[in-house]
Amino acid sequence: MMLKKLFALCILASLIGCQDFGELNKIGSLTRSLSEVSGIATFNDDSLIYAIADHGNPNTIYGINTRGKVMREIIINNAPNEDWEDLATDYDGNLYISDTGNNENDRADQFIYILDNFKNSISKADTLNASKITFTLSDQVNYPPNLSDLNFDIEALIYKESYLYMFTRNRSRNFDGVTKVYKLPARPGDFEAQLIDSYTVCDNLETCAVTGASLSPSGKTLILLTADKVLKFTGFEDEKFFSGYVQSIPFGNTSLKEGVTFKNDSILYVVDEIRAQTGGNLYEFDLY
Repeated sequence: MMLKKLFALCILASLIGCQDFGELNKIGSLTRSLSEVSGIATFNDDSLIYAIADHGNPNTIYGINTRGKVMREIIINNAPNEDWEDLATDYDGNLYISDTGNNENDRADQFIYILDNFKNSISKADTLNASKITFTLSDQVNYPPNLSDLNFDIEALIYKESYLYMFTRNRSRNFDGVTKVYKLPARPGDFEAQLIDSYTVCDNLETCAVTGASLSPSGKTLILLTADKVLKFTGFEDEKFFSGYVQSIPFGNTSLKEGVTFKNDSILYVVDEIRAQTGGNLYEFDLY
């Protein structure tokens, strides 16, 4: 009887482990303040990972270490968190906050907040002010659109050569797996974000919606994040991200993965939300 109980406990432990692990290497646990984590980003020569949470959470950027512990909290005074979804950085130490969550696809104006010289500014202050990009989307006419065209929610952002690129999370009825790419100047102002491309991830709503993106430090690898995998794009030229090679790399599990960033050119950091006693973790994931 004792052996049977031990065996049952081992099976239970393995099942619970499968909920959070798989191919991923869990390195830390997130605090409750990041239970709805929505984006992460890193800077070169900075030991912290910067994280945000989405709608309903404070307008705060959290600097966490590689165990998930919050080491810094930076309040952005003039940037209400309507629905912060992703972060991006550039080589000059600037940080970009994508306030573009749009589950109902009914936001006529969306925002990206710019924190100039964020990397150095936070050594002197715990509160900052941001400048702002306000934009609409070049191909959206109705707010909200038809249920078969709910592809204007943006949860993924990267910076590349003075421009910001945004990738949609498709919420359309009869989901077809298409993510659209929009382009914006990375400077304050009012703009119409231009639709420049699209890519079909796959056709499963639960595992093919794009929830995060990151560009490698070398600028040669684009990562798109979904619940159960990353898509790795290489060999592209300029902003034609889908013109080269693509590799789908599974995690080995499915969870609400919401943020991805590069540790270096070959290793990613990934985070997932807490849902039903699973998730809320910080992972490393080796691309090679």
